Amino acid sequence: MTRYGFVASGGGYRSFYTAGVLVWLKQHQQSVVHLSSTSSGNNIVIDYLLWDSQNEELPPVLTRTVRLSVTDIFHIFSNFLGLRPQLLPSGTHLFTVDRDSCRKSLLLDDQRRRELLAENLKHVRWDIRATNLSQRRGRFFNVNEILKNIDDGSLDVFMDAFLAGITTIPYFKAITIDGDYYIEGGYLDNTPLRTLFEDDQVDEIIAVDFTDYDYHRELDKLYRSKSFTLPFNSIDTHLLVSDMQLTLPNTRIFAQATLINEMLKAMGKQNAEIGGKRFFAKPLHVLRPKDLESMTISLKDSSAQKRYFELGQQEAAAMFTADQRMDDAGAG
Repeated sequence: MTRYGFVASGGGYRSFYTAGVLVWLKQHQQSVVHLSSTSSGNNIVIDYLLWDSQNEELPPVLTRTVRLSVTDIFHIFSNFLGLRPQLLPSGTHLFTVDRDSCRKSLLLDDQRRRELLAENLKHVRWDIRATNLSQRRGRFFNVNEILKNIDDGSLDVFMDAFLAGITTIPYFKAITIDGDYYIEGGYLDNTPLRTLFEDDQVDEIIAVDFTDYDYHRELDKLYRSKSFTLPFNSIDTHLLVSDMQLTLPNTRIFAQATLINEMLKAMGKQNAEIGGKRFFAKPLHVLRPKDLESMTISLKDSSAQKRYFELGQQEAAAMFTADQRMDDAGAG
C-alpha cells in the first residue's frame, strides 16, 4: 500500500477544503503516515488526530461545521481559531488567546480524546511549522517528540507550538517560546513539504495549493469602490494583503519541490544529501481549488465551510480516479 505524506497548508477557512481531502483519505483507507501543517492546517490536523473514526462519521469539531447551526458558528469560530477579543484593546493585536481555554476547546482536556491522540500518534508523524521571528528563520516542531507521554505538562508544551503555528499578526499577539517571538509558519513556508521529502517512510506526497485566487479581481473591486468607505475598504485591503503574504510563497515552495525531484532524476538517484539534509524523490500530487475565500464566517455566507469541505472530498476522489487511470494506462 502506498504510504502518503500530507500537507495541511494554512489558508483560514479554506482549510475546511483540506479537511475534506484528509477525511476522504481516511474513509477510503489510504495510508497517511506523516502530516505536516501550519496556521489553520494545525486545527484540521489536531481534529483529525482526535477523531474516533470507528464510531464517528467525522472529526469532532468538523461535525459542527457540517451541521452548522447558529450556535455552531460561534463554537467553530472559538474552536477553529482558539481566540477571544481583547477586553482592553491596545492597538497591537485584535485578539488574545488563552492557552487553557484553547486546549479545552480543542477537546484536549477530554481523557478519551487524549487516548485517541496517543494511539494515532503511534502510527502518524506530525510536524508543525512556525516562524521564529526573533531569529528570522523557520522551525519545525516534532509533535510526536513533544507528546511522547501525553499529560498536562506535555500538552502545555504542545499548545505553545500549536499556537506559535497559528499566530498571525496583528490579529494575534506573537507567542514567546524560550525568549523568542514566534508567528505562524506561513510567512516563510505556507506549504511545509521539507520534512516529508526527508522521510523515507513516505512514498508519495499530497498537498493543497490555495494560490489560484483572482487577486486582480479583488484589487479591482477595492479600487473601484465608492468614496466614504474607508473603514470597510481598509479592513478588506488589510485582509487581502495578509492573504497574499501567506499564500503567494506557495509558488516558490512548489518550485523547490519540483526542483528536488528533477535534480534526483537527473542524477539517477532516489535520494541525496543536500545542505546537510537527505531528500528522497517522491511523486507530488497537488490539489489546486480555485477562488476559495480565506475568511467566510458571516451571515451572508454561513455555509461556505461545509461547501469547501465537500469540495475537498470531491476533488480528492477525482484525483485518485485520475491517478488510477494513469496507472492503468501505463500498465497497458
